[in-house]
Amino acid sequence: MHTGLTLWLVPSPEDSARLQKIMQIRPSQSSSQSSETSYPKFHPHITLASLPDPVPLATILSSIPDAQRALPVTFDAVEVGDHFFRSVYIAVRPTAALRDLHHHVHAKLGIPEKTPKYPHISLCYITDDDAAAGERTKYSRELEQSGRIRKDGNSVSLNCGESNEDDWLSEFNSPEIWIARCEGPVETWAVEKKISLR
Repeated sequence: MHTGLTLWLVPSPEDSARLQKIMQIRPSQSSSQSSETSYPKFHPHITLASLPDPVPLATILSSIPDAQRALPVTFDAVEVGDHFFRSVYIAVRPTAALRDLHHHVHAKLGIPEKTPKYPHISLCYITDDDAAAGERTKYSRELEQSGRIRKDGNSVSLNCGESNEDDWLSEFNSPEIWIARCEGPVETWAVEKKISLR
């Protein structure tokens, strides 16, 4: 499990609410046996950096460029992963702006650039035990079979609409970076500071 502080790029409240509708979907043939640890609730985010403790808040804040603008985020694909924190996720287009910010933050903090599958947005966390029973694949397949995923050339859109309504999302601007303390059970993670981007 994660320990310590992480930097998250987050969608706007409106786009977060849209993504959370996708995150709340469950496979009709779910075989999850560990409901207390699979499918915990968490805020949609791109992990920008995981920080070793202790890092002073002022140091973390100084790692974010003063003139950092809101970053455009485009969805490339929905993929099934092989790790609890990357169970099923949106692979995000690794634009120069996203790569530059990632490099800048790590260089300023003096830490290695270790952010698996950067940039991505996890849609669910599923335990390895449930994954062994096919749960990650079932969740991904549920999105496909319920018409929630549409391929658009080199990108992908997700239908975040209620019931029969269409509300397709393929990109968003990330207006904030959050500093989150990710320790213990996922649902106890706490946001310690929100930084608005220009």
